[in-house]
Amino acid sequence: MFSDFYLNIELFHPDAVMPARSINGDAGLDLCVCEKTVLTPDVFIIAHTGIKIEFPINYVAIVKEKSGLALKGIEIKGGVIDHEYRGEVLVLVKNKSTSPVMLEHGQKIAQMLILPVWTGQPVKVDKVNTDTTRKDNGFGSTGE
Repeated sequence: MFSDFYLNIELFHPDAVMPARSINGDAGLDLCVCEKTVLTPDVFIIAHTGIKIEFPINYVAIVKEKSGLALKGIEIKGGVIDHEYRGEVLVLVKNKSTSPVMLEHGQKIAQMLILPVWTGQPVKVDKVNTDTTRKDNGFGSTGE
């Protein structure tokens, strides 16, 4: 499946940090901020990574929160990067805590997952097949 895969990274900011996995085999590559930034409570900011990425069609980069920061109230929004985007990888961040949070240069702010995507076309039908175990039961239907 990944025989055609490549991930090219351009570090265009002098303080940019190469994305890397904390532990070999981790799903996500850690993204770091390239500038010292203060996150004031309940405000969205755009954190700069100083990197640009390039990868093949039929893949997507997803930017997600890191669990340790999420536990401290740092929320990541957005985060879908299509294969043709060549601008800076930016991270939309919100501080949900009641105190300012300082992000230091080189600090991990998010993680980026590279995933294969379905690029087919949706088909309109009169009715979808509901002959499944769950049928149309949604929220809470599995007991969680």
